[in-house]
Amino acid sequence: MTLAACFISGGAAPGAALEALLAKETTLSLSSVELVCTQETASPSTKYNIVLAASSSAHSQDALARVARSMAPGGRLYVYEASPSGSSRLETLKKDLLLSGFVDATELSSSGSVWVGAQLPQWGLGAAAKLSLKRPAAPAAAAAAPAVTAAAPAKASVWKLGGDEDGEEEELVDDDALLAPEDKAAAAPKYPDDCEVGAGGARKACKNCSCGRAEAEAEAEAGGGKAKVALTADMLDNPTSACGNCYLGDAFRCGTCPYRGLPAFEPGQKISLAANLLAADV
Repeated sequence: MTLAACFISGGAAPGAALEALLAKETTLSLSSVELVCTQETASPSTKYNIVLAASSSAHSQDALARVARSMAPGGRLYVYEASPSGSSRLETLKKDLLLSGFVDATELSSSGSVWVGAQLPQWGLGAAAKLSLKRPAAPAAAAAAPAVTAAAPAKASVWKLGGDEDGEEEELVDDDALLAPEDKAAAAPKYPDDCEVGAGGARKACKNCSCGRAEAEAEAEAGGGKAKVALTADMLDNPTSACGNCYLGDAFRCGTCPYRGLPAFEPGQKISLAANLLAADV
């Protein structure tokens, strides 16, 4: 059963509005249209399928929201305002209808007064739908595939980019393949024969070594073993470095530099340490 109502605000229902409604909804009669005052605090319990909102002035958004709460999902609304219409009022009314829950607001006539039609969505206020988060099951054809009797050769894993529209995937290029032989030779590290790692992979004292490594290596060779280079009082009073890196800090020092662990210092600057630093651990 189709229920219709005329929501009145700002005076009596204009006869022109009712005539326009009956012309649009031919299945209705004047006696089947219920008159409702929008000034009522509570919305009617009846949910109407067709509603005419008639007023001698512009409708407020609150009035349109009360009309929406009194309509059934999918109901049709006709808005009539006797005040002269204009492009600004028409755009404002469409925005108020949208904010009140109506869709598809359309101007039905431009005869001087405002005559607009709109509709409620098919879902009601507070409607909810359950979302399915389950992943689709594997195709039955894949499960019924015959077992492979012979082991297929393992294919080297290759990083691939996302496929294009044709479903093809693009393989990443090996970085090493882009280097020419001379590029690889230039990129090979050249180890100087000093306090850094030597050509044989072992560290050795540089020429004219003054940091104590040469003396330590000489003592190790004389004793038939290897001795660890350690700080001496003379090295603290007169810090020198043939490699030129000891002054810069640990980030630039050799792995067995006697000054490792000490802060950076200026060439020739005396290094002050605690009294027990050179004492042997008990």
